[in-house]
Amino acid sequence: MADPRFNGVSITRVEACGRDHLNVWVYHNAETDVEVCVQALTRMTPHFEHQLRRALSKRRLPRIHFKWDENFEKSGDVLQMLRNLEAP
Repeated sequence: MADPRFNGVSITRVEACGRDHLNVWVYHNAETDVEVCVQALTRMTPHFEHQLRRALSKRRLPRIHFKWDENFEKSGDVLQMLRNLEAP
């Protein structure tokens, strides 16, 4: 994507919910308005789905739903706590 609004946005995990839905968890480590980011990605969903249809040989693809991954930020905090424990 060449859209500057998505610079630094990472996909942290993807979960299939049955055959009809696909949850895509995203995260951005800078000061980002979560709602604005998820709304922008949601507005771009038709574009992403079109690109997937072109790339994959499936007739039917699940609908994409973007969600903010709050757990990713918490995992960084846990890693930092572990590093602090290792430090002399």
